[in-house]
Formats: sequence, C-alpha cells, structure tokens
Amino acid sequence: MGTNPQPVRAPAQRIPGLTKAGAATIVFGLVFDLSEHSFAAARTTAGFSIGEHAAHLVVLVGMILGLVGIIADGVRHPGRVDRPEGRDPRAVR
Repeated sequence: MGTNPQPVRAPAQRIPGLTKAGAATIVFGLVFDLSEHSFAAARTTAGFSIGEHAAHLVVLVGMILGLVGIIADGVRHPGRVDRPEGRDPRAVR
C-alpha cells in the first residue's frame, strides 16, 4: 500500500492592478450602458444618443485596460510557468 503524494500546488497568481481597473471600468460601463438604453431610448428616436455612444466607449476602454494589464504582466514575468506539465523537479523523464 503506497501513499499517493499530493501534487504541489502553485501559489495563486495575483491579478494585475490594471486588469482589475479594466474590470471595474467594464462593470461601470455596463451599468451606464444599461441605464442609457433604458432611459435615453425613450427620449430619442433617431438612432443612438450621445450617452449611449459614451457608455459603449467606456466599456471599450475597460476592455483595453484589462488587455493591457494582462500583456504588461506577461512582459514583466516572461519565464513564469503555471501549467501542470511545466517544470516539475519530481517528474519522471
């Protein structure tokens, strides 16, 4: 009866601050967009209002912030391996 060793868990990776800011911006933009589509749509009949365009722009900026945060973190830590098939010193080769 052998013992099954528990796999060593990698420490949890932190989420970059810029990505968190992007996520918060997206959430704000979605709430802004929802309110603009709910209330501004009743006021205008000729396409999108300026507020609706602004809400979409806020969501787009949030997406860009999130992506830039992920890319910047990858550039800062290029050799980090999180995959289970990564560098395991106990692996049978």
